[in-house]
Amino acid sequence: MKKIISIILIYSLMGFSTAAIAQDYVWEPLSPIKGGFGDVSIGSPGFGVGAGFRYMFVGLGLGLVGLTSESPAYALQYPPGLSLNRNQPLPNGYEEEKFLSMMINGDIIFYFDLHEKVSFNLSAGYYSRNDSILAKNIVSGSRYIYRNQVESGMCFGLGAEYVLHDNFNIGAVYHSERGLLFRLTYIWF
Repeated sequence: MKKIISIILIYSLMGFSTAAIAQDYVWEPLSPIKGGFGDVSIGSPGFGVGAGFRYMFVGLGLGLVGLTSESPAYALQYPPGLSLNRNQPLPNGYEEEKFLSMMINGDIIFYFDLHEKVSFNLSAGYYSRNDSILAKNIVSGSRYIYRNQVESGMCFGLGAEYVLHDNFNIGAVYHSERGLLFRLTYIWF
């Protein structure tokens, strides 16, 4: 399923990056701006991709992280004498290891076009993530499935875009959950 989602997102990014027809455009702060964007993110949760659109000063974006995350090999059955209960702490000699399975986020983005070549943006949204928590034997290094942890909450972002061409913007965003995003936006008027 992760591969199918990643293929869909990659093809949508390629669709946004098609060649633009040259236009004679004069910047006006209140002119209707429409655009579609794709982004890639790097950060502590791992590699992620995103896509979205913009109309005038508001945009919507979706992001997906965890396409390339991998957890180490672990056993589904416990050795004799070991009983792990997800609602109780681990026994002595074991420690928790946490690995991201998948995270998805949706953001509302507000754009501030302060200059003809520079645009700032703020975003607020919601994220949901699922982490796999393994029980690791400190002595042997063996890992066993322990539990899943679901986490969700508010997320925020702050970024800037630079007009590379009349129809293309490049930008960078710091996102509270995804880390650093690099964005390519295709603009039409």
